[in-house]
Order: sequence, then structure tokens, then C-alpha cells
Amino acid sequence: MRKGSKLLIILLVLVSLAGVGFGVFYFYFYEPATEPVPVREDISDSILKEYTTLKIFYPAGSRLELVEKKVPGILSSIKMAEILIQEYLSLSGEAGTGLLPEGTRVNGIFISSDGIVYLDFNREFSRNFQGDVFDEYMLLKSIFNTMLGNLDVRDVMILINGKETETMGGHLMINRPLKEIVTREIRVEE
Repeated sequence: MRKGSKLLIILLVLVSLAGVGFGVFYFYFYEPATEPVPVREDISDSILKEYTTLKIFYPAGSRLELVEKKVPGILSSIKMAEILIQEYLSLSGEAGTGLLPEGTRVNGIFISSDGIVYLDFNREFSRNFQGDVFDEYMLLKSIFNTMLGNLDVRDVMILINGKETETMGGHLMINRPLKEIVTREIRVEE
């Protein structure tokens, strides 16, 4: 090997060692003076919180409309059912469909071990109902879809003041779980 190429190799090794030494010094000993970046207020809530998205169905003529609502936190089944029915009642009232009887409230909610959610409505739910058979069907179907679309349950049972009631508006028998009623196809002749 020639003397010039040996010198070049030694020079390259020295430059490489100097670069490694500078890198070690910079990453281990040098701390730049920087201020922490402030968290923006508008995105901190969406980043720091977990949300549960609720699907609420409400009757709108001959179809069901879907509204999704985000609520903070991860909810238990019973808490989610309570929020769902309260949102359903307020949304149905705001929609102005007239199907939900005025003064309707929920007295209580219970989820049985066999996967049936019991919704206990006050007396106004059945006493003030003014719709026909299709309106009653759409109201029951929207409640059923709202519960099954969000909860890990298999059916919904309607109670009036803590008791099973034969009918809500005189058209459909609600003294058994709703799946049997709302999964049937109803034909409307116009």
C-alpha cells in the first residue's frame, strides 16, 4: 500500500471518531433550554377523554332516523341505558313527531341476567298516546333499536308504572318482549 492511501485511511478514521465523539457529547451532555409547549385548549378534551358513541333512533314518519351522540367516559350497561332513554325522550320531544306522549318519563331501568332490558315508563306513556297502529309500531321499534343498537342485550320489555301492560295504544300487545313485535314487517297501504 502506498503512503498516501494509508494516510487517507487514518484521516478518515480520525474524522469518524471525532464525529462519534461530538454526537455522544451532544446527546448526553447538551440540554437545550426550551420551554414546554402549552396544550391547546380546543383539542385537550378530545385527546384526554374517552368517549362512548350512542346511537339513538327516533321515528320520523314511515322510517327511523339515527342520531349519534358522544358522551364522555366508558359507561356501564345500566348507566348507558339510563342515558340512552333520557336522550331518546328529549330527542323525540324535540323532533316534534307527536308520537311520544306528552309527560312521558322513565321511572326505572333494569337489565336482567337473561339479557332483557326492562324500561318502566310512567302512566302517561300509555294514557296519552294518540297515534294509530303504525305510529305505535314505529315508537316501539325506535325504542327497541335504540336499546339493542347500544347495549349487549337480546330484547326489550316495556312496563307501565312497574307492571306489565297488555297494550300501549290499544293496537299492539306489549305484555311480552318487543323483539317479536318489531321484527315483523308491517305493510302500510296508502
